[in-house]
Amino acid sequence: MTPEFAQVLQSTAVLGAIVRPLLVATLLVGLWYALSRARLTVRQRLSHWGVVAVVLILWLATVWTLASQGIFELAAGAQIATAVGMTLVPTILFVAAALTILMRSMTIAAAIDVAPLWWLVAYQGYRVTGFIFLPLWAEGFLPGFFALPAGIGDMLTGALAIGAAIALARNLLWARTFAYAVNIFGMADLVNAITLGVVSTATSGSSVVSPLLMYPLVIVPTFGVPLAFIIHFLSIWQLHRRSRLASQSAPHAGHAFHSTA
Repeated sequence: MTPEFAQVLQSTAVLGAIVRPLLVATLLVGLWYALSRARLTVRQRLSHWGVVAVVLILWLATVWTLASQGIFELAAGAQIATAVGMTLVPTILFVAAALTILMRSMTIAAAIDVAPLWWLVAYQGYRVTGFIFLPLWAEGFLPGFFALPAGIGDMLTGALAIGAAIALARNLLWARTFAYAVNIFGMADLVNAITLGVVSTATSGSSVVSPLLMYPLVIVPTFGVPLAFIIHFLSIWQLHRRSRLASQSAPHAGHAFHSTA
């Protein structure tokens, strides 16, 4: 690894050290607000909020510790495919398990139903920080076929998410359709970025490894991407549930109107 590459990675690490804890804190504050609006007991609120808080904090702390110690990079060796499998397969399984548990929880469903529609979409606004990939490409440290789609795709997702959140907050007619589109675009961008990152390489010492296995970038596929994917999915779930609840209440409202007419 060249000194220039190390310096750029260090700057990226500093940005991540600021952004990631803020993201976790934002999610936990938002979750508590949603739980407080739902018709739940204090015990239900505390228990579910506590579990989510512990999982998020332990997840970030574990990944951060392993990444800073170079465990993912050392695991790569000459077998990039093996290292990627060791990194991504557990992450995919974790996302699947997390979504299954969250969507089967009546308490989480109750919180989702009362949370503002713009909240989960607005979370993706942080992805405007995808510009961090562009200096790595400009300096020749990352290939353009990975850094440009990943960086530009993230920035577009972040900007569109902010726009969708504003539209939802103003209750514009096209806001929900736009929010669906932003979530789908954001999920596609995540999958595309990870796929391209897997096949891209960078030199580290005497080894050639995927840059997504190097600190701090390895925190992207092991924490940032899966968390963003989960939030995208929950946002789509929330939009679907809100539309279904609205359609179920509409006939009752119409019946009440005719009864009083």
